Amino acid sequence: MSEDAAHQDQPSFDVPSIEEMSAYLPQFKFEKLAACGGMGAVYKAYQDSLERRVAVKILPPKFSAEQGFSDRFKIEARAMAKLNHTNIVGVYDFGITPGGHLYLVMEWIEGRSLHDLIHKTNLPLRKATNLAIQLCEALSFAHEHGIIHRDIKPGNIMVNDADHVKVADFGLARPTNEAEEENPMGTPDYAAPEICGGNVVDHRVDIFAVGAVLYEMLTGRVPETPRRPVTLYAKVSSRWDEIIAKAIHPDPNKRYQDAGEFRAYINAAMKQESGVPLPDSVDQRPKGAPQKKAAAMTQQQQMVLTFVFVGVVLVALAAMIFWPTSRKGSSSSANMSNTEATPEEVSAVINKLEQNDAELARLVNSFTQDWEASGASKSPAVAEKLRSSLLAAAKAKAKDRAEAARRAEIVSAALAKLSGAPSLKALKASAAK
Repeated sequence: MSEDAAHQDQPSFDVPSIEEMSAYLPQFKFEKLAACGGMGAVYKAYQDSLERRVAVKILPPKFSAEQGFSDRFKIEARAMAKLNHTNIVGVYDFGITPGGHLYLVMEWIEGRSLHDLIHKTNLPLRKATNLAIQLCEALSFAHEHGIIHRDIKPGNIMVNDADHVKVADFGLARPTNEAEEENPMGTPDYAAPEICGGNVVDHRVDIFAVGAVLYEMLTGRVPETPRRPVTLYAKVSSRWDEIIAKAIHPDPNKRYQDAGEFRAYINAAMKQESGVPLPDSVDQRPKGAPQKKAAAMTQQQQMVLTFVFVGVVLVALAAMIFWPTSRKGSSSSANMSNTEATPEEVSAVINKLEQNDAELARLVNSFTQDWEASGASKSPAVAEKLRSSLLAAAKAKAKDRAEAARRAEIVSAALAKLSGAPSLKALKASAAK
């Protein structure tokens, strides 16, 4: 959560003051009321014991009085605490205050809401698609863990100064096997028809909402009925209309069937917009220029290209896994290319990748989705450009992990030198000597 958390409704309950919250939860130093509305209030606070800022969200007391809601809240809080993903606001703790408010303690995000970015700044296409891709990655992770958000909207999406997305407010989230509700909730502008109709819903309601959010990022307004083309408001390819139309199709079976698929099409469209030719792109040759007929790839060529691509990805993955732990005391990323994984190591990593490293497994799956969405198997030129971008992504991930491993080594060594109680504060004091 952040201070800029967004457009707010009138609260439907007496919102406790800073002093009252400090009395309810003395383990936190409450600094300010950051946001409030009909579904609760969010405070900015400081947790002394762990030396970190947090967001404390409380719900109106009427919810804790409903046994069914209270029980479900506990289940959801535990489920949300397990959603450890870089694009999802972390949940640290939950409980009920002496005043009868169910509460969540969450990660505090310094940044702005996507709602503010859309309506108070000029959001370029590249930035909009980058944010949409991160949003899809967050939801893909949540859906894999059986959680659907059900209220995706710009006000629930936080963006920091580095354009890093954090999906917030899973307060309406439900385990997928409990998605049916007599009183469906959500924000109408982003709610799929099956939510509004009170029908059984699944993860595809989130895909619908992301489609509406993407439309709003590109046009500055929510989709109307009937929906007006994106190209009416923005100088972009008509391809974006096709992508959004599929995402927000009234029939869930005709939408993208998972967030990873949606992400792949957004990514492919952005590459096309940036000048990477895709097989179905419009011919932009000068008038009168001779038309060159692309030679069709033989089956053998396609197989060779596929094997080469898969082999390169496997080597990159093995490097990401083994390099930080196998290097001989060197802290320089320049040595990464000198370390090669053995065939046995590669086999061991790939066979257990999903169980041991879900993040890398998702990275590989995203490569596959990009490959299919771009039609790379039918175009050697597209395949080569896409392969280069995927390798760059793999190398960037390897570098991030290597740097993280080095940080852990430094902290570990510093902790070993402490004579007193270990803490971040003690480490800082020791390092300053």
